[in-house]
Amino acid sequence: MLMVQTTSACNSACRFCPHRLFRRRLPQGEMDPALFERLMTEAGGHPELACINLFLMNEPLTDPRIVERIHLAGELNPGAQVSLWTNGAALDPPLCRRLLDSPLRSLGVSLHAHRAETYRHVTGRRDFHRVLSNVVHLVEQRNARRRDMTLVLRYVAAETMMAPGEREELVQFWREGNVILDIDDGFLGRAGNLPAPGAPTRPRRWLAGCSALGGPKQAHVLYSGQVVLCCMDYGRETSLGDASRESLRGIWTGAARRRTLEMLHGRREADPDFLCSRCELAVPRGASADGRGLLPGDPIWAAV
Repeated sequence: MLMVQTTSACNSACRFCPHRLFRRRLPQGEMDPALFERLMTEAGGHPELACINLFLMNEPLTDPRIVERIHLAGELNPGAQVSLWTNGAALDPPLCRRLLDSPLRSLGVSLHAHRAETYRHVTGRRDFHRVLSNVVHLVEQRNARRRDMTLVLRYVAAETMMAPGEREELVQFWREGNVILDIDDGFLGRAGNLPAPGAPTRPRRWLAGCSALGGPKQAHVLYSGQVVLCCMDYGRETSLGDASRESLRGIWTGAARRRTLEMLHGRREADPDFLCSRCELAVPRGASADGRGLLPGDPIWAAV
């Protein structure tokens, strides 16, 4: 899988997302069209690529070229599923039509609330009813025109976020929508970037893999071309290479990634500041990664 950040911008300030903490500390920008085309061209040479996710620690619909990029990704990678996650704030009817006319095969919308006050508390935005109307329009148009497009609505239903009864209301509201509801009872600490229930209290030096579905099987490219370890790396700590100067294949099989996988899978002790040592998705030594992460026996393991 390949995850590409075409822009680093986001138009929300969700309480459980570290983006709001890093956007003023780190450089921001949009991916150069030439770099994006080169990435998609190289990806097209790998028929084993299953999915291209055009989002990474950002709000992809703030990218004015996003629909153009979706078309290019689909054209150059006809065997891969092109997907997108958005908060829906920019998803007005004209953009909705353009997305439905594109090769996009999976679209997720992170709503996180079903009441205006909860929405303001969680996202920092005051336009809940407009955003909900956009999503309702999207669902109606998808059902009428593109039933082959997977549509997922995501909510964080932690007790500190949603009001009593709100979860039941949203389930009832979408009952006839032919959508997938992804409702989380909590949220992640994003490798120590946020305080969260279940996050490790101290770094773990010996690990046994990653329980995330994408995890080590997905390349993560920032707008600048920097390749980071995963979508938890909001601070851009783990640079594996620069896709503006190197091939993705070279980075994927390179020394930096190989050393990272050795630490992640217990071939060597993790560095004291290793990102995965602080992440609740990392599997500590003695536990099992339940087959979803990159484990010995996986064909890619030979690259390690």
